[in-house]
Amino acid sequence: MNIIKNIFLGLAIVSLAASCEKDNALDTPVITGDYQVTLPSYAMFDGVGQSFYATNKADGNGDRPFNELSDEWTWETWFKVENGTKLDNNVLNSSIVMEQRYVFTVYLIPANTTKPRQERTVKVIDYSKPNGIGEKTVHVKSDFEVRYSKLTNNSDVELDSISTFKNDNFVLSYDQWIHLAITRSAATGIAKLFINGKKVGESNDPLWISKTSIAAPNWSGTYRGGYKSYMKGSQRKVRVSRVARYDDDFTPDLNTDFAVDAETLFMLNLTESEVKDENGGSPIMDVKGTYPHVCKLRQSNWGFDGDVYFDE
Repeated sequence: MNIIKNIFLGLAIVSLAASCEKDNALDTPVITGDYQVTLPSYAMFDGVGQSFYATNKADGNGDRPFNELSDEWTWETWFKVENGTKLDNNVLNSSIVMEQRYVFTVYLIPANTTKPRQERTVKVIDYSKPNGIGEKTVHVKSDFEVRYSKLTNNSDVELDSISTFKNDNFVLSYDQWIHLAITRSAATGIAKLFINGKKVGESNDPLWISKTSIAAPNWSGTYRGGYKSYMKGSQRKVRVSRVARYDDDFTPDLNTDFAVDAETLFMLNLTESEVKDENGGSPIMDVKGTYPHVCKLRQSNWGFDGDVYFDE
């Protein structure tokens, strides 16, 4: 990685020297190559046959871990979608971010192409700034939408859903990290969907109360008589809690890992360092929280993240 950074730094120096030779001053920012690591490790999924799950099998008393999430919970994760992932309004034909069969599903649907392009601020090399890093405004389009649906008992029928589709405040693009959270408060009886800390929608219908299920929760795909609906992309920081952690809008932090507390049922920061052992190509993950079983990751690809700045 240091070699890569040195190469990009060299390119930046050459670009600066060339610009100074031309006009001896920089009236506008010079955008060139640089590399800055922001995430040391995260799980990558190819959209073909990679995902992970947490079994919901019963213990000696007949209790299943995720069945204790009846009237209050938070499911959350960070994810990044790549171009080429499956997008469809039918959940069985699309890419699933996370779900528990017969309980709920969160999946990707085609973009609302009528949405206006959204302004987004990105970092660039700017030699007029003290640290050499400036900002630039770019305009991005919506590449996909997120739908959160409740499922009926013993069926994949969607009873109700909350979606980003009609909300112009959410322009979701490929190759961008997105924080997703679904919650329900026992005190208010309201279920909510948050994207990047902003509330997408809510419902006080009793159907959002979680149901007893033997099904295993899945991420980046699902199991419905066989594995399917894989997402092409990456995930980081998965947490399932016994409490509604978010009530109003909040600011999620990708660079700070989750900490275990008394309300944490299941937690993975999804870093390569959490792999305990290799078992036939299925890494065993060191799950945090009170979840009693081993979690197997049905993939073994790991990436590290950074920002690449380049000439336009």
